[in-house]
Amino acid sequence: MIIQKVIRGVGGISKAKADEVFRIGILCNWWNKVSSMPEIEVHQRLTDRNLYWHQNRYADADPQDGGEEFYKHTPFISTTAGSIERDSSAGINVLHPAWLIALEFATDGWTRDAYLFYCYLFVIGKRCVPHRPFSEELRELNVYTGFSAFQPEGEIAAKINIPPTQIEKYAFFTIAGIRRDLAAGRIPTPASEVQNTVTYRPPDEVSNMRDALS
Repeated sequence: MIIQKVIRGVGGISKAKADEVFRIGILCNWWNKVSSMPEIEVHQRLTDRNLYWHQNRYADADPQDGGEEFYKHTPFISTTAGSIERDSSAGINVLHPAWLIALEFATDGWTRDAYLFYCYLFVIGKRCVPHRPFSEELRELNVYTGFSAFQPEGEIAAKINIPPTQIEKYAFFTIAGIRRDLAAGRIPTPASEVQNTVTYRPPDEVSNMRDALS
């Protein structure tokens, strides 16, 4: 098992909603839609088919859910850990930093204010779609070998929710500040940062595993 640090970009929310994340965590769109999540349906949602749609057909109408866009009821949560894309023609590797991917997504293409949530997830180096505690490392080409145009986004797909114990902080960016920094050739700096001092638990508390006594 690997403890993987990731960033989740979110736009279009208030500070009150951002602060609430430290109390309830980050919920998938399906949970937000149904309000009271039917636990019995979780295993029906965590499927290879739905994971493929989450990565590659996110905004398409889903015939399995009344023709609504898939993202409205996805059981997965997109986060990024960044990625390396190989440009074989130029003979170079291209870095896609996690903060940049998350920020462009959260701002909806540099059009609005945004929050970046800094979290950690658990990955195990193989496909484990039905197992809710472990996230899917879609960026890992040795595991997800099929082609996806979105692979360079460096996605780590969490499932159902990211608990508040795994959310370290958020950074708030104004679009005006982002544009100013980018125009000056600088990495955008947040207008503010808020640490989760109440519910966050550092991963070093859970990094070692012990077998059951027998």
